Amino acid sequence: MKNLFLSMMAFVTILTFNSCSDSKDAQDVNGKEKTTLNNASLKDFGKTVPVGIEEENGILKVSFILSAQFYEIKPTKENEQYIGMIRQAVKTESPIQVFLKGNTNEIGKVESVGQEDVRYFKSILTKEERVTTNKLASVIPDVATLNSLFNQIKNQSCGTSTASSPCITFRYPVDGCYARAHKMRQILINNGYDCEKQFVYGNLKASTGTCCVGWNYHVAILVSYKNASGVTEKRIIDPSLFSSGPVTDTAWRNACVNTSCGSASVSSYTNTAGNVYYRSPSNSYLYDNNLINTNCVLTKFSSLSGCSPSPAPDVSACGF
Repeated sequence: MKNLFLSMMAFVTILTFNSCSDSKDAQDVNGKEKTTLNNASLKDFGKTVPVGIEEENGILKVSFILSAQFYEIKPTKENEQYIGMIRQAVKTESPIQVFLKGNTNEIGKVESVGQEDVRYFKSILTKEERVTTNKLASVIPDVATLNSLFNQIKNQSCGTSTASSPCITFRYPVDGCYARAHKMRQILINNGYDCEKQFVYGNLKASTGTCCVGWNYHVAILVSYKNASGVTEKRIIDPSLFSSGPVTDTAWRNACVNTSCGSASVSSYTNTAGNVYYRSPSNSYLYDNNLINTNCVLTKFSSLSGCSPSPAPDVSACGF
């Protein structure tokens, strides 16, 4: 059961938990064996929950729990059964077994899972937002403190001499925003402050200044502070997009739909308590209070930079 949890939660976007050595061929909707798909070329993505599927430019883009990047499946006759399984799993927020084609984001095969797997996933995906009570300050007292905290966070970026281990993967925006946000919150907590988080969903496109990246959701910390007039305002801290300082949440969301990177749109956004690790579009929650998954994901991605999603490292050892 623990291994199942690892296979879902260990950064679902790039799981290679087991190499695909199954000798069975893929089957079409009539149950006939297909010989066009060589299972030896597939990689086990893991047992995971799809949370969205939509068409763009003739390709179906699939979103999975935790993962911020999209995965693709071609709407062919061969894939009809798989697409149907994905759609049903999205509808019921239930797990499926997914296999990817080599070091790509293309789904090559989908299998059903057992009832024990379904029950387990249902038990860890809670519909209740759990708000922690603590004695931390909810409002940063002034702009100077806000900027000081921002600099502390930015100085933990991978590739800087000031970063401790694990560093924060701001230079690799492709995925892991949930881990970056959780680590940023921990830095605030260490300084005596807490925060909220803002999740934005949609067909998102963003530019780092040097490359473009696409997401199905993005998340960052949302802090409250008092401005020079003593009025409380809110700002987003996200050095993966804004390395110069905190910005308004409107500016942050606008940066997530940069049309110079392609067609983009926001479907919804919401604020959550700071302890929320992941929130699905259908309002299910996951938590990582001990930062086990957070630190592991950041460590696995610490050497990566840029906007290329593959080849991805194996993070199957990450857990909770």
